[in-house]
Amino acid sequence: MKLVQLIKSICALGLSLSALPAIAQAQYPDRPIKLVVPYAPGGTVDVFARILQPKLEAKLGKPVIIENVPGAGGTIGVARVAKAAKPDGYTILLGIVSDVVIAPLTEVNTNYSYRDLEAIAPLGTSGIGLVAKPDLGIRSFDDLIAYARKNPGKLAYGATGAGSLPALAMEDLKRRANIDIQFVPYTSAAKIAQDALGGHLDIAVSGLPALLEYIRTGNLSAVGVMSRDRDIGNPDMQSASESKELLGMDFYFWTGLFAPKGTPEPIVSKLNASFLAALREPATEERFKEFGVKISPTSTPAEYAKFVAASHDSWATIVEANKKKP
Repeated sequence: MKLVQLIKSICALGLSLSALPAIAQAQYPDRPIKLVVPYAPGGTVDVFARILQPKLEAKLGKPVIIENVPGAGGTIGVARVAKAAKPDGYTILLGIVSDVVIAPLTEVNTNYSYRDLEAIAPLGTSGIGLVAKPDLGIRSFDDLIAYARKNPGKLAYGATGAGSLPALAMEDLKRRANIDIQFVPYTSAAKIAQDALGGHLDIAVSGLPALLEYIRTGNLSAVGVMSRDRDIGNPDMQSASESKELLGMDFYFWTGLFAPKGTPEPIVSKLNASFLAALREPATEERFKEFGVKISPTSTPAEYAKFVAASHDSWATIVEANKKKP
């Protein structure tokens, strides 16, 4: 009888241990969550994270701690999440098209791909802003093109990393207009703006939200947004496609929430629901609109994963085409 009781006890223990992961997932979250922002404080992604942070905390019932991990065009922070030791939902990422999709296609040393991340939910799309030092007198794309043609090689622009979306957009502008503007790579949008404010840089190209404060105070001159349409939150700014030299240009950011690959489905679903609920609070929507963010439609994790994969395939075609150019 004692042997039978021992076997029953062992079986019961085995069943209880096997149930532990399910219990942990049901109780998620039971401690603070780390939200990795792969850029320095003050940049566009950091601004977005800080708008969402208190709303996410309210929805999830636990603190959401923002961790800025800048460097290498956002790839250091993304790699930290993609290679996280435990895909348990306690380390998540606010990522953008530049670092999730484009960087692995353009940077040799990037040791991850979008497949190493679990797509949770989309945030929205936002513009790429181009600003200039006020004393240059450049206040439109046509002004910029005319000035660059009169002064070939004398202007310099700053953007985060050679493989970043702002840099790719600016290089496309240069090709379309056949102008020569030097490229200066930076590690953060905040540093780009600081150097432009200090007169050390002629042109700054970055996510528009990081530049709006300087535009509104007149410290930097707005040239425009590098997309087909005008920005929804800043309609006074010209779009690139309004210039005859840049017809068809359409570059913009998408931003979304990610977790390490293998994060359990119940946790991904809870993060998706909480993130989308936080995003759709009227006050949050209005705040994002001020920054020119077009909130994405509600999406399941599977739908968002398909979107990210399609974005990767589209950018892979663009990058490969550019490699073949002389």
